Amino acid sequence: MQNAITSPVPKEQIPLQEFAELTSSFFFSWPHKGNLIFFKNSFLSWLLSFPIFLFICTGSHSIKGDLTKFFMLSIISSLIVPIAIVIRQYLGWNYIYNRLLSDNILYEETDWHDGQIWGKPTLWIVKDNLIATHEVLPILSLIKKFTIFLLIMLLCSIFIFLVYVNIN
Repeated sequence: MQNAITSPVPKEQIPLQEFAELTSSFFFSWPHKGNLIFFKNSFLSWLLSFPIFLFICTGSHSIKGDLTKFFMLSIISSLIVPIAIVIRQYLGWNYIYNRLLSDNILYEETDWHDGQIWGKPTLWIVKDNLIATHEVLPILSLIKKFTIFLLIMLLCSIFIFLVYVNIN
C-alpha cells in the first residue's frame, strides 16, 4: 500500500520501515519477541558483565580484606550494564513511537543535513497510529516497568551494602 503513494522520503527513513528494521535487529527485538526473551537477555547481560566487574573491583584497596563487600560491590556495579541496555532500548523504541505518531515525516534527501518535512497521507497516518498504539506502546510499557524494577533493585542493593558497611 505504501508503494501506491509516491513519497519523496527515502525508504529507510519511512517510520514503518524504521519500525520493521528495529523489530528485526538483534538488540532492539528483545522486548518485541516477548517478555521471557526480554528478561532472559537482560539477565544474561548482567550475568556476563558480573565477572568483568569482579575483576574491576579487585583494584579497590578498601575492600580487599572483606569478601562480602567485594561481591556485594561487584553485584551492584554490574547492574549498570542491564540498566544502560534497557535505557538504550527505551530511547530507540520511543524514537520510533514518536515518528509513527507524527503526521509529518522529517527526512533528509542527502547526507548534507538538508532536513525536509513531508505530510503523511491519511492512510499512512491511520496505519502508523495503529502500529504505534498496538505494537510499540506495549513495548514501551514493558521497558518502563522493567527499568523501574532494575532501579529499585539497584537502590535496595546500595541500601543493603551501606547498612552492611556501617555494621562492620
